[in-house]
Amino acid sequence: MSGAAVVRTLARAAASTALAVAAASTVLAVAAGPLGAQDQPTLRLTLSEALRIAEGSNPTVRRAANDALLNGTEMRTTWLERLLPTASLDLYTNFWGNLQRQARDNFGNPIANPAAEWTYFSQTTQRLNLSWNVQGPSLFQAYRRQALVNRGRDLAQAAALTEVQVRVQLLYMDALEQRELMDSEAELLEARRIDREVAERLFSLALRTRVDVLNAELAVEQQALALQQQEAAYRTALLELRAALGLDDERELDLASEQLPLFDPAGLDADRLVALALRGNPELRRSSLAVETAGHGLSEQRSAWWPRLAVGVDVYRRAQAGEGGALFDPAFDQDLESQFFLQLSMPILGGFFGAREASQQAMIELRNEREADREARLETERAVRGAVLALDNQWASLRFAERSREIAEEALRLAREEYRLGTLGFEELRASFDAEAETRRQVITSRHAFVEALLRLEEAVGGPVRPAPASGGGAEPDGDPALGGGAGPAPGPRSR
Repeated sequence: MSGAAVVRTLARAAASTALAVAAASTVLAVAAGPLGAQDQPTLRLTLSEALRIAEGSNPTVRRAANDALLNGTEMRTTWLERLLPTASLDLYTNFWGNLQRQARDNFGNPIANPAAEWTYFSQTTQRLNLSWNVQGPSLFQAYRRQALVNRGRDLAQAAALTEVQVRVQLLYMDALEQRELMDSEAELLEARRIDREVAERLFSLALRTRVDVLNAELAVEQQALALQQQEAAYRTALLELRAALGLDDERELDLASEQLPLFDPAGLDADRLVALALRGNPELRRSSLAVETAGHGLSEQRSAWWPRLAVGVDVYRRAQAGEGGALFDPAFDQDLESQFFLQLSMPILGGFFGAREASQQAMIELRNEREADREARLETERAVRGAVLALDNQWASLRFAERSREIAEEALRLAREEYRLGTLGFEELRASFDAEAETRRQVITSRHAFVEALLRLEEAVGGPVRPAPASGGGAEPDGDPALGGGAGPAPGPRSR
C-alpha cells in the first residue's frame, strides 16, 4: 500500500472515530440527563426571571424598600404634630409641713411661739393642657423637609434596584460566558483526543515517532486541565450570581441561554447620551436632591428670626386639706378652673451670634453641595463618553477576533492535512492547535466584553441605549425587555 493510500485510510478512520465519539457523547448525555435531574434537581432561570427574583429577594433592595415604607407614616405624623395642639394630662400630688417658732404680740412685736408645733398639709392637682405654637413658616418648612426625606428614600430605592439589576445582568452574562468557554474547552478536549488517536495510528504504521504520540498525550492532559479550571470558574460565577439574587433555593442553577445584544455602536450619539444621563442618572438625581436639601436647610436657619407664637389653655382643679387628707384625691367634687394664654416671643438678642453662625454654616453647605453636584455632572459626562469609546473599542475587538478565528480555523485545517501527509511536524501542528483555541476563546470573551461595556454605558446613562430590533427579522440584537432592548434612542449622527 502506498503512503498516500495509508494517509487516506487514516483520514477516513479519524473521521469515523470523531463521529463515533460524538454519537457516544450524545447517547450518554441523553441517558444521563433524566438521572442527573432526579439526583440533583435544578432551578431553570432566564435573565428576566433572575431580575424578578433579585427585585424581591436581594437584601439591598429589600432594605431600601423597607425604608421607603416610612414615607407615609412620617408625612402624616408631620402634619398631625404641626396642625393639632399638644395635649397633656397631669396629676400632681404633694405633702408638706410647717413649724412656726415665732409669733407676734398685740403690738406686732415678734415673740417666741408658746405653741410651736408642726402643721401638715396635702394637695392634689389635676390639669389638662392644650397648647399650640408656630414660628414663621415652620409648618410649611416641616412639610417640605419631610417631602425631601421621602424623595431621598424613593431615589435610594430606585438606585438600589438599578444597581442590583446591572449587577445581576453582569453576573448572569459572566456565567453564560464561563459556560460557553467551558463548552469550548470540552470541544477542544475531544479534538485533542482525536489528534492523539491519529498520532497513535501513524506511529503504529511507523510514519511518526513516539515523540509525536507523547506530545499528543501531553496536549490532551493540558486541555483536560484547562477544562477542569474552566468548570471551576463556571461554578464560581454561579455562586456569585446566587448571592446577588439573594436566593434561598438550594437547587443548582440552570441558566437559559440569552441572545447577546450585539450591534454596531456607530449609530450612538454621545452628545444625546450625555443629555439623557444628565436627566436620568440616579446619582445625579440624588446630588440634585442634596442641593435642594441644603437650600431648604438655609431657609430654616433664616426663619429662626421669625417671632414665635404660642397659644394654650389649661383646665384644672385641686383638692387641699390638712395632714394627708388630700393625697391622691381626684377631687371630683371640686370646682373646675381654667386659664387661656397667648404668648408672642421675638428672638432679637437671644442666641444672636449662634443663629448667625448656623446660618453661615448652612450657606457654606449649600455652596459645597452645588459644587458636588457640578462635579457629579462632569464625572457623569466623562463616564458616558468613556463608556461609548469602550463600546466602540469592544466592537472593533470583536470584529478582529472573529476574523482571526476564521483565519486560525483555516490554518488548523490545512495543518492537519499536511500533518497527515507527513509534510508538517507535530510541533507546528500543536502551534496551530493553540492559535485556533486562543482565537476561539477570544471570540467568546470579546462578545461578552461588548455586552459588559454596553451594560456599563446603560448604567452611566441611567437607561437602555441599544437600538430596537428591526421589523422583518435579520441579525439584530435581542429585544428582550429584561435586557432593555427596544428602548434605546434611535440611531443618529455620531459625535464625540
